[in-house]
Amino acid sequence: MRARMVMQPSYRAELAELTIPQAIARRAADTPRDAVIRYKHHGLYQSVSWSQYHRDIEVFAAGLKALGIGRGDSVSIIGDPGYFWMVADAAVMSLRAISFGIYTTCSQEEIQYQLDVAQAKAVVLENQEYVDKILRLDGACPKVKNIIVDDMAALFTYTDRRIMSVEAVNALGRENFEHLIEEIRIERSAADPGETALLVFTSGTTGMSKAAQISHRNFLKGGALNFCEMFPDMNGPGERRVLAHLSLAHAFERIFALYTPIISAEVVHLGEDIESLQETLFEVQPYYFHAVPRIWQKMAAKALTDIERSSRVKRLVYGASMKIARAYRGAKWDGRTAKSAALEVPYRVTRGLVFRPMLRKFGLAQARYGLTAGTHIPPEVQAIWQYWGLNLVNGLGMTEVGYVAFQTDPYPRPGDVGYRVPGLEVKLGVDDELMYRGDGVFTGYLGEPEKTAEVLTSDRWFMSGDAGAIDDKARITLVGRKKDIMVTAGGKNITPAFIENLMRASPYISEFVVIADNRKFPSALVEIDSSTTSEWAKNKGLVFTSFTTLTQLPEVQSLISGEIEKRNEQLAQVEKIKKFRIIPRELDPEDGDTTPTRKIRRQYTENLFKDLIDDMYADEIEELKMLSGR
Repeated sequence: MRARMVMQPSYRAELAELTIPQAIARRAADTPRDAVIRYKHHGLYQSVSWSQYHRDIEVFAAGLKALGIGRGDSVSIIGDPGYFWMVADAAVMSLRAISFGIYTTCSQEEIQYQLDVAQAKAVVLENQEYVDKILRLDGACPKVKNIIVDDMAALFTYTDRRIMSVEAVNALGRENFEHLIEEIRIERSAADPGETALLVFTSGTTGMSKAAQISHRNFLKGGALNFCEMFPDMNGPGERRVLAHLSLAHAFERIFALYTPIISAEVVHLGEDIESLQETLFEVQPYYFHAVPRIWQKMAAKALTDIERSSRVKRLVYGASMKIARAYRGAKWDGRTAKSAALEVPYRVTRGLVFRPMLRKFGLAQARYGLTAGTHIPPEVQAIWQYWGLNLVNGLGMTEVGYVAFQTDPYPRPGDVGYRVPGLEVKLGVDDELMYRGDGVFTGYLGEPEKTAEVLTSDRWFMSGDAGAIDDKARITLVGRKKDIMVTAGGKNITPAFIENLMRASPYISEFVVIADNRKFPSALVEIDSSTTSEWAKNKGLVFTSFTTLTQLPEVQSLISGEIEKRNEQLAQVEKIKKFRIIPRELDPEDGDTTPTRKIRRQYTENLFKDLIDDMYADEIEELKMLSGR
């Protein structure tokens, strides 16, 4: 049934014109026995059909309604990806209430702020960890009347009367189902695809995050349908196994894992926990795997570290194989058909004997695609996966727009983010700012009309804040954030994102923050990658007791210096990093060091490590003091 239904473009288009709960109900009626989700519980994968999923949503919705949740109310969900999250999200929207996720890495202050902005009436939580965070607010969010918990372990001594289990809500739903379900279904049928369905809080790199109001149409048509159009083989025949492993508070994961399955052949798989990603990948062997650049880089770095520790013969074989792979893929990218044809057989042999076993260890041997999105990926990282034989493509999306662009050519040259999705208009504005208009563009920031007007024109063009370019083949390239363009003391413009992206390609560098604005020369703050750097240090017989002592080792300083110097060769003279300092601790989102998605808060970071920056510019500071007569 799945193959016949979802492979039809007209059927997908019909579903995309509905609200999310309406589309789920339609899919459950059309393909009731097909699997939508498989989740691992106590070592075994449990399969959930569309009919069961829909039934669970209606029961939970009835329970929420019995608690007083209704149209216009907002309900927050906090926890790692799980079946409870998916059911709660759809159940809230079935009542024409507004669903929103909060990152598990949010600080106490951020949680309070987001609950307050959204005026949340209830929260649905994964376990005790998040219950404790809510209770520590100590009445700061008085509108929260219900604290609903999936895993009640260790909560038997808690006395707050707002706390109840997900099962208790389900029991309430079953008890009241007969006299509430008709009203719920009438409400669901009356909903309009253009009305606000959910909130997604922006990353907040320059201040407090904003609540983007997202309609059903924004994410179902502007997101899920566009994805299916760009990658038509995700529509079948047969099921397409995918993983949900990123935060469902994130716009990308929410579209991909919650709403794209409604109109495609995707079957979402959930591991026992997100810490077991590698194990889950190996078990599921997904058809399509998506991850943020940081994950792709960490996985590649681990593989390279393992190779460095292997026998001399294995290292030589890998080195020879990489020469063939680089030459073959380079010839393909450059359009040198004779050269690539001559290398076709050697590369296929190399790929089968050397690289495929590597991909099999990752659980990616069966993957038709890998996707990287969320932030810039260093070109070297994307390229190495392509050398190994994984078709890793780049994509671009925004909370306020949904999906923007994807690379769809097989094994595309790293650098751009691909072609715009169908139904989205793209143009360059002042200072080459990328601007978008289409079904995915949001309705505005909740309670902030002035900030909405700053980014959304009267004719509904969204001003992204990204400087970009569009080539003669309509491929989009990101240059950097407009606000992040730095001007040195000598008047030279520098794009920090380009330099940072290049430096993060090193397996030993986790974060790289360029300092250059109004400075004589560019410098940088470096967060080392704790796993790869500590492994390197151990192999060298170096002694350290903590992350801080690891950063202080002269050998580690030399290692990072060498990594920077190698990449400086690819930069113009004005862009070269002249000095750097390794920060003495790891950046932690829960301490507010980064956004919940680990994006750098540039001004915050510069203030936090001001002493390190001042040390790099000590001569300049002394010179200024002398000139000022101090």
